[in-house]
Order: sequence, then structure tokens, then C-alpha cells
Amino acid sequence: RELVPGRPSLMWYQPDGTRVVSVGHTLENCCYQGAVQGHAGSWVSVCTCSGLRGVVILSPERSYTLDLGPEDLQAPPNISRIQDLFLPGHTCALSWHTSLRTQAHLERPQGQRHSPSHRRRRDVVTETKTIELVIVADHSEVQRYPDSQHLLNRMLRVTFLLDAFFRPLNVRVVLVGLEAWTQRDLVEVSQDPGLTLDKFLRWRRRDLLPRLPHDSAQLVTATSFSGPTVGMAIQNSICSPDFSGGVNMDHSTSVLGLASSIAHELGHSLGLAHDLPGNSCPCPACPCRGPAPAKSCIMEASTDFLPGLNFSNCSQQALEKALLEGMGSCLFERLPSLPSLATVCGNTFVEPGEQCDCGFPDDCTDPCCDYFTCQLRPGAQCASDGLCCQNCQLRPASWQCRPSRGDCDLPEFCSGDSPQCPPDVSLGDGEPCAGGQAVCVQGRCASYAQQCQALWGPGAQPASPLCLLAANTRGDAFGSCGRNPNGSYVSCAPRDAICGQLQCQGGQAQPLLGSARDLRWEMLEANGTQLRLNCSWVHLDLGDDVAQPLLTLPGTACGPDLVCIDRQCQPTDVLRAQECRSKCHGHGVSRRGRH
Repeated sequence: RELVPGRPSLMWYQPDGTRVVSVGHTLENCCYQGAVQGHAGSWVSVCTCSGLRGVVILSPERSYTLDLGPEDLQAPPNISRIQDLFLPGHTCALSWHTSLRTQAHLERPQGQRHSPSHRRRRDVVTETKTIELVIVADHSEVQRYPDSQHLLNRMLRVTFLLDAFFRPLNVRVVLVGLEAWTQRDLVEVSQDPGLTLDKFLRWRRRDLLPRLPHDSAQLVTATSFSGPTVGMAIQNSICSPDFSGGVNMDHSTSVLGLASSIAHELGHSLGLAHDLPGNSCPCPACPCRGPAPAKSCIMEASTDFLPGLNFSNCSQQALEKALLEGMGSCLFERLPSLPSLATVCGNTFVEPGEQCDCGFPDDCTDPCCDYFTCQLRPGAQCASDGLCCQNCQLRPASWQCRPSRGDCDLPEFCSGDSPQCPPDVSLGDGEPCAGGQAVCVQGRCASYAQQCQALWGPGAQPASPLCLLAANTRGDAFGSCGRNPNGSYVSCAPRDAICGQLQCQGGQAQPLLGSARDLRWEMLEANGTQLRLNCSWVHLDLGDDVAQPLLTLPGTACGPDLVCIDRQCQPTDVLRAQECRSKCHGHGVSRRGRH
């Protein structure tokens, strides 16, 4: 069952530094997914490009990887049991630059029925999303795999596995670009993952994004990061021009290990936190929807074993919650014409010459689509995978296909001549929301009180202004404006104090995310007198691998016509100007779509 993740742009560099770009590069059609005949619940993901590599899962006890070393292109594959595949003890050095995400469960009272409006909101969860991915191989990775075709095939297999990992979440991963730093690194890549991530994201915003639009960029390096760290990303950053990316150490010959690590960092970009310890976040299924052989789930914080092949139920619920709150508007932008090597009926991508593609005969459940020809059946106007298609007929114009997901999001309506719901549209950055307590940023709205309640539960409120000011101007674990790439805390300027770490009061005794490592009380002097305020400062422990504390979200109001931007209290107009530059890549004037 052949699947093709796309025809990416390939970029490499000549000795004089000239960048060479091959758009729509032809890849060998050599990757497959499916099952093993006679083994119910089995799953196979293999590529035959320059040798046989992949994953074969017959049962939890009989699960294998097939890999080749960098110099063994023609040798038989090395076969290893997944259960026996040890990696160096590793962890993810997560950077909480602008994040606030919990693993709260989505629950409703027993017996409560979903209203039609709620069902449409749930369509946002079931609707297929697409991550347009760029992989950047640094110079050390190029030196490790000097054969360009070998490097390309390795990254193709990584993307192939990423797509399989995310499919159960109704998210597809498409490789739109592979850049190889063939002559030298274009940014400093060091053993410090924080510094490397900071420099890579700056380069992405300045250089890569203007010439190759995408949703996320992932750096792959053969450089060993210090300590147990194998990857780092910015929490809750997908679609952000500044922060949507990650750095990953290619820590073994196993493609499965690298793919799982990148999936972990992409998960953080989507707002997924680390899984809770113990058995509270089980992995329900592997990509084959059968028993999972892996020792852990993809979003486990750290492990001595290979990361999982699947996302836990906590990750699934966290993604649903984030989507319903307005996260990820760029993921709903349907690719206008997904390029491929050749039209392949059955790979679930609608390609040139196809009217529909519901997969292979055993998988297709669409009564509107002929799975042999990938053409609509007689009398059908559309395929049922489109939100604007019902019973094989187009829904009328003005039918709401995607409801508003919050104060800053706008509903979308069918056009009447297409089965697809239009791209997600939201209010422009800087539009007021939450009753004037915040402004819209990338389609989302969060007041300070809402952020406190997300961390400490119902009843939590912002700390008093005096407590907040005293905490965040000190620049330590209890209060700061974040950390420098080298790990040191940054003191907030007094005018920027509200844009630093979240300082809350009330709510639950324990936070919903992380744990309270230490608590500090102090006597504060106000107006020349000593007042014992209800002022407690918490050192929130998010794990040793977390590089940034929880900071106020961009767009939080910090004064009249002032909002938090880049941990500073700035005029709202600055936010609108940043949005324009982001959307126009530094040229022209941006106008947000309106209904």
C-alpha cells in the first residue's frame, strides 16, 4: 500500500555559498504502509529506497525495526526487537517561552447530550489537519550521511513515520522542504540546546520562512547535546512565525528513534505537555490501532527506552482542548494541490486527475468515492470527507462548517460549490477580547485571570499588583521575565512585570501543571507601612528538562492600549505591525479576511 508524503523543495549549498533549490524534486516512490497477511492487528511501515528499512509489528511481543548504518547502503538490514532497542537516557529540554497548557480531561455530565452546535465544534477535532513540515539537516548530519540520496531517504522515512504517528489524532504531516547545510552551518549549532534553538528560530524567521512558507521547521543534528537532552521546542507555538520549530539530535541509527523524538517536539508545538507519571496516561493504540509494543508514549518526559509509537489519551484530550480553544489556525489551510511523484490512487491524498481518494479497498468507507478509480460515483457531487458534503451532495452556501472557537475566531461557511470548508479565519491581531482584558493574537484570546485559572483551577485570580511587581522584578525561580538561552533568569523592568511569570492567588492547593517545589512568603512595605499581604510566590517545578517558566501569553493587557509582546509591555499597534510583517514576509500590507 504505497503512500507518498509529497514532493518537497530540496535546498543545498555549493562551495562558494550559493544556495541551490530544486522545487518539486522527484523522490523515489518507495515507501509503504499496511498489514501482514494472516496477522490480525499487525502494522508495517517500510521503505525500499536503497535498501529495506522500516517497522514491522506482528504483536506486542514480536515487533521489529529494520535499519542500515550510514555506510551500509547495500548490506542486509539490521533487525532488532523494539523491546530490546535501548537508547542513551534522554529527555526533552522543553522551552516554555509563551506557553500555558494543561492536561485537563474533557468531561461532561453523565447523560448530557451533545447539542448540534457542540457537534459542529467537535468537527474541529475530527476534521483533518495538516502540518507542512520543513526538515533542516545541519552540517554534522550531512557529514554523517554524505550520500545525498541516503540523507534524503532517511528524512523521507522520518516524515513517513511522523505522518503515521499523528494520523490517529486526525493530523497529517507533509514534507514541503528539506534543506541540507552541505558546506557549513548557517547558525551556530552547539552542545547547548537552548542556544541552538534560539539561533535556529531566529534564522527560520529571518531567512527560511520568507522563501518557503511552512508550519514548522525541525533542525536535525548529529551534534550531541549536553546531558541527557535529545530535543527542544517551544510549547504551544504552532503557526507562530517566531517560535514554531525545534531542534533534534539524531541520536541513533534507528530512524524510528529520530521520528519519535521529532514527534515529541511537534507535540509540544501543538500544546501537548509531558505525560503524567504512572498509569494515568495510557497509550491506547499504536498506529495499527492494535497493542503497542513500545515502553512508553510519545509525550513521556524522559526514558531510557525508545520513545513510543503512539500518543497517550492525555495527549489526545489536550489536543482536543487546544483545538476547541482556537489553537492551530494554520493547520486548517487545505493544500491547494498536494504535489506528488505521480498520482497514486489509495494514498488518501487527492492528487491531479483524482476527484477523491478514500484509501485502499479494505480501508475505504466512503460511499461517494470509487476506491479503484479515485473518481466520484455516479450521481455524487462530492466525497464525504469534506465538511461541506452530505450524502454525496454539496451543502448549500452559508451552511456553517466550522464554528467560532473563541472570542478571536470567526465561523466559516460553505461556499456551495466546494466540499471543503474554507480556511480558518480569525480576528486580526490587536482586536480587543475578554472584555478588554486582552487582545487577539493568532486567533486566540487569554486574559490574565483565564491563564491563572488554567494553571490553578476555578477561583484563581491574578496576584495583587504589588506582589506581582515584587516577584517578577527579582529575576529568580519565583518570578522573572523568563530565562536567557544560557539558563539565567531575566529580571523584568517594572513596567514589564505583568508580562513575566504568571503570579496568581486562590484556586487549588496544587497546580494543574507541574508541582510547587517551594513557597515563599514576605512582608511587603506599601505607602511607608508594613502590610502582610496574601502574597505567596511559587517556584513551579515543570521538570528538569523545562527551559522556561510559565510566562504571560502574548496579547495580555498590561495597561490602557498596552499589551504583552515578547515579554515587554508595548503599544497594541506594535502587535498589528508584527502581524502585517509576518503575513507579508516583510513586503506589502496585510489585511485579515472578513466574513
